[in-house]
Amino acid sequence: LHLEDEHGVYFVKSRRSTLERFYTESVEEDSSEDVSKHPKKPFLLLHHGQSAKFDVIFKPTLAQRLEGRIRVSVGDVYSNKTQIELVGEGHKDEFTLDGLEEDRKERNAKSSLNKDIIDAVRVNSIQFGDCPVGKRCRRTFTITNHSCTKVMRFEWEADAPFKFSPKVGHLHPGCAKSIRVTLKSDVPATFRRHLVKCKVSQINFELPQGKVTDWDDRMRVVTWQDTTRKAPGARWPIKEKVVETVPEPDHTVVEGSSHEAEVYLSALVAYTQFKLNTSVVQLKDTLPFRTSTATFRIRNTGKVALQYSWVEVADSEESVKKPYSKTLMC
Repeated sequence: LHLEDEHGVYFVKSRRSTLERFYTESVEEDSSEDVSKHPKKPFLLLHHGQSAKFDVIFKPTLAQRLEGRIRVSVGDVYSNKTQIELVGEGHKDEFTLDGLEEDRKERNAKSSLNKDIIDAVRVNSIQFGDCPVGKRCRRTFTITNHSCTKVMRFEWEADAPFKFSPKVGHLHPGCAKSIRVTLKSDVPATFRRHLVKCKVSQINFELPQGKVTDWDDRMRVVTWQDTTRKAPGARWPIKEKVVETVPEPDHTVVEGSSHEAEVYLSALVAYTQFKLNTSVVQLKDTLPFRTSTATFRIRNTGKVALQYSWVEVADSEESVKKPYSKTLMC
C-alpha cells in the first residue's frame, strides 16, 4: 500500500489479523518464509479467500477539504483500478454536535448523481429506525462549547412529534451537555431527513460570569406555599408543593454571533402486525412427570420490529393453574 498525502493528515493502520499476513522476505506460495532469498520491501500475502482489514485515520491540521490517495501495487505494478480516494474536511467550530451518525443513503444518492465529485461525509443525522405507533423512541447526542472564554446559548426549533431536552440552555466555556431527542407519534408516519435547526448565539451575562451558574429549561425549583385550607384541629394552613422552572439568567446576545446548527432525523413509525398459523395448541396425552412439546409459528407481517411476550390468561377466578413451561420472548 502506498499512501499519497500532501498535507500529512491521513494514516493507515492495519488490524491485528492483518499483521499476521505481513512478510519482510520472499515466501513460496504454499510454504513458510524462505530465508535463503534476499529480503524485499514488506508485503502482504493473501491466499484465495483470505482478506485483510485496515483503518484509515484522519487528523486534519487545517479547516478545509483535504484529499489523499491509497495506491495498491499487485506484485510490482501499480494499477489505476486498485486505488482508493481519501476525502476529509477539517473544521474548527466553537460549537459542535457530537455522537451523531452518517446518513449512508443520502451519501450514496449524491455519489450516483456526481460520480466525479467526492464529498466529505457529513455526520449530522439521527437514525431512529423502526418505532411502533404510540411508543416513545429516544436517542442521545452531545453538544460541546470548545471556546475558552465564550458562553453559548442554544435553542432547538423542533415541533411535535419530536422533542428535544433540554430545548433551551447555556453552555459555559469548555463544557458539554447531553441532548435527548424523543419521538412519539400516535399515527403512522415516515420521516426522511427531517431537518431540525438549532440557533446558537454568544451571550454576555449581566453579572460576572463566575457568579452565574449553568442553566437550561430542565432545571426546576421546588417551594412549599401556604394554602387557605386547614386540617381539622390544625393551627397552621396546609402547605402545597409548587414546582417552577428556574428563570433564565439575564443576558445580552453578542451582535453578529448567531448561527445555526442542523440535525437530520429519520424514522419509520408504524403499527406492529403479526400472524399466527393456529389459534389452538393441542398437546398430546402426557404421562405424569413427562414432557410434551407442541410447535406453532408466529410471523411479523408489519413494517417495524415486533416485541412480544407470553402471558397466561386464566379462564376464571376458580380455574386451577397447572404447571407448565413459560418463557419470556422478546
